[in-house]
Amino acid sequence: MLSIFTEHKILTGLILNLFIISILLQIIVGHFFNTLIRETENMASTDRELLRQCKKKFTNCYKMNSGVLNVPIFVDKFINKMKIGKMSITGLKHLSGQLMLLSVFVAGVGACRGIIMGETLGEILPFYIISLFGLYIYFSISGVIDIAGKRRVLKINMVDYLENNMVNKLSILEEDLKIVEQTPVAENKEMRKRSEERR
Repeated sequence: MLSIFTEHKILTGLILNLFIISILLQIIVGHFFNTLIRETENMASTDRELLRQCKKKFTNCYKMNSGVLNVPIFVDKFINKMKIGKMSITGLKHLSGQLMLLSVFVAGVGACRGIIMGETLGEILPFYIISLFGLYIYFSISGVIDIAGKRRVLKINMVDYLENNMVNKLSILEEDLKIVEQTPVAENKEMRKRSEERR
């Protein structure tokens, strides 16, 4: 079994590198979602630039449309545009799967090469074992990380905050602005004090 690492250094190195990169991409995406989930639990005071952009964009949409009607769609679109570096989250998740499949393909190429060169079953069997073991680890880690579940939790947290906190604050602010526009200057100071007390 261990002779595969000495006799087929290039193929086994390629298989292991592809496998490790695919696992790392899964872990990076999972960690990214974990961090955002923690931040959305106190989204009002978050320092995370991405979530502050979301709040700003939501405020602008609310003002332009006199209220955002479909908050879950807004959040879905925002999550779909999230990136780590230059790559989207969805792209990284798919790249992870593609690299794992490429790892299995390279293992198959190694087995075929062994058959063509007349190697015995015992000499080509390690390629199959490595690919099966790699697939098992990949799907085990995918299940533990659960990117789809984390995405769902992030969406729920964001929708909850935007619908239950931001909409109320923005509607109160909008009402206050309408009242301020309609009242004389002396009364405006009193209205500002009242609105600050309400907040």
